[in-house]
Amino acid sequence: MTLTLGAILRSAGIDPANAQAMRHAFVGEYEDSGLPGIHADSTDEELLAYTSQQSAKPWIFPVEPPSIWVALVREDGDRARLWSVLENRGEVSNDGALRTFDLVVSIGAAEPVRAHLANARSTF
Repeated sequence: MTLTLGAILRSAGIDPANAQAMRHAFVGEYEDSGLPGIHADSTDEELLAYTSQQSAKPWIFPVEPPSIWVALVREDGDRARLWSVLENRGEVSNDGALRTFDLVVSIGAAEPVRAHLANARSTF
């Protein structure tokens, strides 16, 4: 049986239909916007600020994103690790190119997901 993120979310009490996963890559600075990216040593505050800003283009980012965001950051090669589970409290600004969201770390959701991922890592 294949272990999926949906199964992990469900076991942590999160409905996958109300969640989205995002894997961040390391980028120093975005050429099109000049906005700073993230790197391997980015702080939690930098990662939260980075995650809260998303493209206004509907083919890049959902027009109505779900309330739970599962944020992963790049590890070696094609691997990623869980950074945080965030609660999306809504869009706070949109300048036509960039949308900014009010995101908060969801401790209640993050810990069960982290525990299930750790268990899966030790099992496989």
